[in-house]
Amino acid sequence: MRATTPLFTATIIATLLPTAARAAEPTPGTVLAAYTVLAPNRQGATVAIARAIVQGAESPCPSLIPVTGPGGAVATTARNNPDPVNFPIRVCEAIVTASMQVDGSRQRVPGLPRKAGAVSVVGDSGCKPADQDGCRLGSKAWPFQQIAHSAAAAKPDLVVHMGDYNYRGTPGQVSINGVRQPVYDAGDNTGSVSCQLAGPYHGQNSQGSADPDRWQNWWLDLFQPAADLLAAAPWVVARGNHELCSRAGPGWFYLLDPGSDLAGVETGQAVCPAAETSEPLVFGAPYRIDLPGLALLVVDSANACDQGELHQAHFDQQFKEVQRLLGNSPDPALVALVSHRPLSAVRKADASTAPGDSDRSGAYAIIDQTLQRAYRKYPLPRPVDLVLSGHMHRFQAIGFSRASQAPYPDQLVVGNSGVSLAHNHPAKPFSLPIDGLTGSGFGLSKFGYMEIAPGGKHGWKGTLRNPAGKPLASCEGGKGATKTGPCTPKK
Repeated sequence: MRATTPLFTATIIATLLPTAARAAEPTPGTVLAAYTVLAPNRQGATVAIARAIVQGAESPCPSLIPVTGPGGAVATTARNNPDPVNFPIRVCEAIVTASMQVDGSRQRVPGLPRKAGAVSVVGDSGCKPADQDGCRLGSKAWPFQQIAHSAAAAKPDLVVHMGDYNYRGTPGQVSINGVRQPVYDAGDNTGSVSCQLAGPYHGQNSQGSADPDRWQNWWLDLFQPAADLLAAAPWVVARGNHELCSRAGPGWFYLLDPGSDLAGVETGQAVCPAAETSEPLVFGAPYRIDLPGLALLVVDSANACDQGELHQAHFDQQFKEVQRLLGNSPDPALVALVSHRPLSAVRKADASTAPGDSDRSGAYAIIDQTLQRAYRKYPLPRPVDLVLSGHMHRFQAIGFSRASQAPYPDQLVVGNSGVSLAHNHPAKPFSLPIDGLTGSGFGLSKFGYMEIAPGGKHGWKGTLRNPAGKPLASCEGGKGATKTGPCTPKK
């Protein structure tokens, strides 16, 4: 999966400029970023949507020009801008099948992949300036740019991002009409086991907020450092809790969400409702991405409370739809569930741990309770092979005994691609009861990313790598639980 020579890609223009030069706003029409998102169309078929971000909310959309071979220019269409004041850009899109170049720039957008033999997985890649050396590009405290370059150098067929792209622009509290308020975060901003904040819904995008979602934070946390990886392969994107409508949701639905009004897609571009409405939340529908040898079932778990029963009915319906998507489709070599919040993971128990949500010792909390309840209520017609998640700011791998007739799939948590790392709990390899089964695994509190290759019938192999691309652990699925789950750490 590794390339022997570095991959040199066209980078976002301002990446090459010193900080002082970036202070001046780019010229209207400048292409700031270009990338491709895989999406289902209205009929459920997988399509590649190329997007270009240009400076200026009223700038014309550029055409896409074939890189090689016959064919003419492809026109792009502007997406609906939710907030031109805070997003002084235009996002333009078109369906593509092959790699294209954005007219008037050196930037290229990847086409629909013909295979999925090499998949790069990153997650929780944003940065917290106060904790991470001011979020300087190239800093060891925030190595996402190096991770993106190393992952791109391997020439992946596909990139999967597990969510939480924007941390610097998503504080836990915000001033609303001069009063400091905690931001709704589906239970993550409260010590209560109820998974609900006391009082009304508050968010960054509430009326009177001093810190709404802004393009500049998306640029700094994602599009600037990830330039190489955006150019390397199309992306499948999961929505994290930092992309809730109370946080960076407006940018998520404008920049990344696969929903589109384009002819040939017609799934609709979603927007965040006003925080003051009776229904201020958005629950994205599950969808399926099909590539040769690989199927990805993507679930929007941003609102799924780690512990408790917040929005349980919504996630019951999500898994009912996953059941349908899986049961009515071909049986590929590998089936993976993509969810920002883990289906099964272990963290240190604390005051927010609800009774019954810990292991027998009471030392560790088992998450995500909301998703596990939905999984039990709507069992899948055949086992999913692998669950890919983020959310926990570290790496964790868990495997389950295959003695059960309906075992849990292997779980990989890749939440270590940029944001300040959390302590590793449990600190050593573990074997704990999880939802009536025995889950064995281990974790690492080190920055990195995953490379995964589907192989054999429902099998997969993978390597956890550090920011420089050096191996941290080797993994292989489909074999059941070992002492360290499906992965073995490098000594």
